[in-house]
Amino acid sequence: MAFCSKCGKKLAEDANFCPNCGIRTQKGFEAGASYSTEEMRENFAKMGEEMEKAFRTAAKEIEEAFKTAKENIRQSMSKESLECSNCGTKNPAISNFCYKCGKKLVRK
Repeated sequence: MAFCSKCGKKLAEDANFCPNCGIRTQKGFEAGASYSTEEMRENFAKMGEEMEKAFRTAAKEIEEAFKTAKENIRQSMSKESLECSNCGTKNPAISNFCYKCGKKLVRK
């Protein structure tokens, strides 16, 4: 008795395709059995829809990540600034080096 490699259902010995999920069996592959053109067209259309959903989801997640990053940067920039002991320039609180003269900033 043969079983489907995709869904695990029992297959008839002479089955070219699984009657449950429609995948081509090893026997069907060996026999050169092919899907109908219409079936392939439908499968590509379904795949396109799934990819579109995935891209929309990814776009939303990327947009949220940028919003979060922007807010984090805004918050870090609004904190107390660090004054460079060398040139007196006020630098964002997250800075390690003065953006004007390049000297290392000293935290108090």
